[in-house]
Amino acid sequence: MSKRSASKERGRSSDGTRVRLARPRGRRVRGQVKLSPAWAREINRRVRDSENPVRYMLTSEFSRRFILYYDVSRDAFVMNDPSGGTLFKRREAAENVGRLLGRGVLIVKFTTKGRKLKRLSPYRGFGQTGGKRLGRPAHAGELS
Repeated sequence: MSKRSASKERGRSSDGTRVRLARPRGRRVRGQVKLSPAWAREINRRVRDSENPVRYMLTSEFSRRFILYYDVSRDAFVMNDPSGGTLFKRREAAENVGRLLGRGVLIVKFTTKGRKLKRLSPYRGFGQTGGKRLGRPAHAGELS
């Protein structure tokens, strides 16, 4: 057996760094529980959520220089500072909170890549009808 393969068997490569050894398939480590398919799907969904940098924030936009960002923890709007607003992982959660706030609230898409907050949605303005505004539905089950 060569020096390199002997060192890999011990868990180290030839340069001394640790090597992760694969376990044989079909064997379980002591204490490891087999996951049901539903649990495996849920874990995979949570991993995808944590890796996805897209988040949603509630805003009220009057002009490009005057935008209010909603902060759920203080139940208040922060002026012109998106880092002071609350980021939602799921759009549905942002929509539900936005409906409670009333008309004039928009959902804006942000990304958190590289530890910076960057807006992905275009500016829509107060009077523009480019996007749906959240508020109390005019009829049951319908957004206004």
